[in-house]
Amino acid sequence: MLVKDCMKPNPITVRPDSDPLAGIALCKSGGFGRLPVVDEEGQLVGIVTENDLKLFLSTAPSPGVMQRQHRVEQVMSSPVVTVPPEYPIEETAQLMIEHNISGIPVVDQDRRPVGIITHSDVFARFAKALGANTATLRLTVQVPNRLGELAELVLRIAEAGGNICSVVSHCPDDSECLDLTMRVENIQREDLAQAISTHLAAEIIHIWEQGAEEQDR
Repeated sequence: MLVKDCMKPNPITVRPDSDPLAGIALCKSGGFGRLPVVDEEGQLVGIVTENDLKLFLSTAPSPGVMQRQHRVEQVMSSPVVTVPPEYPIEETAQLMIEHNISGIPVVDQDRRPVGIITHSDVFARFAKALGANTATLRLTVQVPNRLGELAELVLRIAEAGGNICSVVSHCPDDSECLDLTMRVENIQREDLAQAISTHLAAEIIHIWEQGAEEQDR
């Protein structure tokens, strides 16, 4: 999954000398929470959020007789964390965590904004990729963290008629085991459990079916 697959393209931008009130109006009319700030060549020089603009205007003194208005550059954040369209979405999520931000401008090789990706976009893409709200069984199995265990598990599920739609692996801290969480379709809960039980090295941690009670084992 890449940023270009889930970003909001063609973002509305403002200039550094734009009126903060105009920026707020743009956010409200467009239903978005942030605006890339670009220079005369269209290159990204900052980013400003609607909340930042509102807070600034609520506390800023009068611009004075020498200036007709406040300017976006007084409140914008710069430099800006950015990603290219071909950047992996999971690395983008990590950047948001590291920098404690909820949105990142997407720029081309000339640093011109071509999109915006937010934490909501990332969450939605991960939920879809992991099969959320689909008619599948969600299975977590713990296996030894060694070569071939995933392949063995996939084979046993396939032999029972199950089709794995997605899989995520996680190695708990200080553990020699691997937790595999999978979404499986075209198989009944009992048949899936039976298929896994034939793999002696695998332990079922959890099976969940939408609309059914959870079972922990």
